[in-house]
Formats: sequence, C-alpha cells, structure tokens
Amino acid sequence: MRESRVSASAAPTPSQRIVRERALSALASRQWGIVSRRQLTALGFGDDAIWRRVRDGRLHRVHQGIYSVGHAVVGRQGRWLAAVLACGDGAALSHRSGAHLWELRSSSPARPEVSLNRAGRRSPHGLMLHQPQRPLGGEVTRRGGIPVTTVERTLADLAAVLSPKALERMIARAEAMRLLDVPRLLEAVARRSGAPVVRQILSDWVPSLTRSELEDRMLDVLDAAGLPRPEVNARVGRFEVDLVWRAARLVAETDGHAFHGSRRQVERDRHRDAVLTTAGYRVLRFTWKQVVDRPEEVVGAVATALTP
Repeated sequence: MRESRVSASAAPTPSQRIVRERALSALASRQWGIVSRRQLTALGFGDDAIWRRVRDGRLHRVHQGIYSVGHAVVGRQGRWLAAVLACGDGAALSHRSGAHLWELRSSSPARPEVSLNRAGRRSPHGLMLHQPQRPLGGEVTRRGGIPVTTVERTLADLAAVLSPKALERMIARAEAMRLLDVPRLLEAVARRSGAPVVRQILSDWVPSLTRSELEDRMLDVLDAAGLPRPEVNARVGRFEVDLVWRAARLVAETDGHAFHGSRRQVERDRHRDAVLTTAGYRVLRFTWKQVVDRPEEVVGAVATALTP
C-alpha cells in the first residue's frame, strides 16, 4: 500500500533540517531503528517530507504509519517495537513474544503477539492481537525500550495455553533470574483459567522462597551435598526461623551482618534459641564466611545433626 502524499507547509530552513535530522537519528538509535508517523510529525516532518523519504528509500514502511529508518531489514527487537507502535497507545508485547523478550523462552512466534487495553481494534497485518477481557492496567513495563506486559502478567496470560511442564520451566526461569514476584503472579492469575495450574506449581515452591542472598547460598550448599531440603522462613511456635527440618527437630539460622548485626538483634536471637531449645529443637547458626568460604563446615554440622 502506497503512503499518501499531502503537500507540506513552509519548507524548513537548512539549520532546521540539520536539527530535525539529528533528532530523527537519535530517536531511531533508541528505538531499534523504528519510528512512527506521529513521532516524525512531532519532530517537524510534514506529510510531504515523510512521503519523499519513503519514495527515496530513507524510510521503509513496516506497518501503516510505522517505518524503519535507512534500511528495510529490521531485527527482532525492531519488529517487536514496530508491532506495539502499530497497535496504538496502551499496547504491549505479550504472551510468547513477551516471554521471549523477558528471556523466559528461547523462541518467539513468527507473528509478534501484542495485547491491547481496549477492544474493537483490527489486527495490523502480520500480528497476533490479543484483546483481553481483563485490562492491562499497571501490568505493563518496558524492557529494552519496548512496552511489554510484566513477567507476572506474561506468565498469567500463558498459563491457559501452555502445558504445565512448559509453564513450570518458565516460572523456574523467572525465579532463577530474580524477576518473579510470587504474590503478584497469584494476583495476576486470579479468577483466570490458568490459576489452578499456577497454584499447583507454586505450592511446592513458596515454602522454599528465601528473603536473603545468604539463605539462597545456604540452600545451594545443602543441595550440592545431597542433604534434605528444609522449609524456609517457616514458623516454629511463635518464631519464624530461616530453615527447619521438622522431623529432625533441627533449626538453622544464617547470620548475615545486615540482618543480625545489632546488639538488640543478637539478644533477640539468643532468647529465641533458648526457647526453641527448651521446646526440643537443636539450633545451628552459620555466618556468611562459613556458608561462602567453608561450606564443608556447614555440610558436616547439618549432616551430623540430621543423623538419627
């Protein structure tokens, strides 16, 4: 389809042209080589100027009103951004394309998937358009300058169409990359068809989520040694403990300076240890240096304590 030509207003001066061209170059460099007609107009390009650039091959039409600057070959990120811009305000990359942008999966559909905030729009050619009943609202962010549904909304959208194993792999990937907020995922999937699958996957995970890097390192040490996985950040009586093996009545605390360094905190920790010991629990405490630099000490102490 040829772009229509409309006569321009007064021609810009040479200095205005230079400023305009520099602004266009800067914009294209930020946007994977993609610009919209609206953006071109905001930079001062009239319809006639846009038409001449299309005619001369300086702009290449990707979608109606969306162009690549200087070349016809558009990379993946450029195609994604072009797809979102073609769908108007409030649109965002989503579903499988969104998951690929978040690096939760290694492939993306040939047709970019885009979600809208409002229904009734026709899908531009070559796109897969989603017009969800639940508005995107605040579940849109940017990654690499491309509007995309949040990790939690992306997973919620895919929960109804992916197999449980594929969904679990993506959730595991998101958690490993520290992108996942579990409460937000549960909120995003609430009252949707994929909710039971997500809750089932998370049911085995939530007790093992940690709140500190030191606890994560501790779990890595235990896993590498083949020791049983404890409950994490669990309640024992009126206290919340870092790690607990209930059957063995064993508690382990990881003492990072930031969380356990104050005199008042030390006093509280000692009081808690005494109460737990009276209740029949053995309490082990490990420092950052033990966990990171001397993991064999940690493994030896835990293994001995778990031995009947």
